[in-house]
Amino acid sequence: MEIYQYINNYTTDIIAILIIVISLLTLTTLLQFITILRLKKKYRSFTSLSSEINIEDVLINNQESIKNLMNDKMIIQDDIRKIYESLNKTFESVAMHKYDAFGGMGGKLSAVIVLINKNLDGFLLNSINTREGSHLYTKQIIRGKTEQALSKEEQDTIKMAIEQI
Repeated sequence: MEIYQYINNYTTDIIAILIIVISLLTLTTLLQFITILRLKKKYRSFTSLSSEINIEDVLINNQESIKNLMNDKMIIQDDIRKIYESLNKTFESVAMHKYDAFGGMGGKLSAVIVLINKNLDGFLLNSINTREGSHLYTKQIIRGKTEQALSKEEQDTIKMAIEQI
């Protein structure tokens, strides 16, 4: 009996609480319904192309394209590494010095040309002009030095080439 008397005494309070709970549940249901409608709309727009395009095939093709791009990237990186290795062997500095080998010959017709790379390896060409003709001499340069004796002009030209690096 006590419970019936309690309900009779607080009927309006209980009804107010139930109305608040029902209102909250209705609001929550409405929000969920709106969210579901939005998701359905996005899903329809995403799958509307499915008759023309198979989404699974598109994803598989994209995955294969990414694999191919990764392979291409590896090949390009290897090519770049090879290019940098080759650059160490290419001539980076060229120097030339013209001089008169035998004073009074009438001009600076003799010349020394030096070609060296970053490692100071390369060669020099020395063209000496005389009355009888012209003679060309070559000397190998390894780490900035030669095994043969150098003339003053050759030494100066090697220094000029090294300073340019």
